[in-house]
Amino acid sequence: MKANSKVLGLIMGVFFVPLSLTGCTESGEPSGETKIFEIANTEEVVGKKGEEVLTLRKHYMILNPPRDLIDLKDLVEGYIKGHPVESENRFLHLSFYRESGDLPRDWQPDEGYMNTDRLEHHKNDLIASITRSDTRPEKEYDIYDKSEEGKILKRIRFIEDRLVE
Repeated sequence: MKANSKVLGLIMGVFFVPLSLTGCTESGEPSGETKIFEIANTEEVVGKKGEEVLTLRKHYMILNPPRDLIDLKDLVEGYIKGHPVESENRFLHLSFYRESGDLPRDWQPDEGYMNTDRLEHHKNDLIASITRSDTRPEKEYDIYDKSEEGKILKRIRFIEDRLVE
């Protein structure tokens, strides 16, 4: 009887443990794969074409961002080179967020009557930004290492490829 229960336990373990572990990855994304995508419904345009000031703000999500800040800078720089943004804008602000419990990969802004949830409420998950203006055409990069709570542990700043103190 003891041997039968051990065999039954072993069989259950062989089948159920792998099945339960397959549910641990979210949304079918392979664990550990780095991916960047634009967060839908978050692009902001301030001003109109032909006006004095035209600002474009775009927001992106990085799944599994690299921990090394130089690697993170290279990742966002490479992404923007591969996905260029219109250059006619006078001011360009690109923000990159990490996925978190408060900011999941399928997050969408909510402008409800009693509840609002906008990206400015998720600054704790902002880990990189790129800015450029027509008065200063070099891209400026701010790259952050943050704690789970959003406290800045380390920040590096670049103008193009030049590290700025």
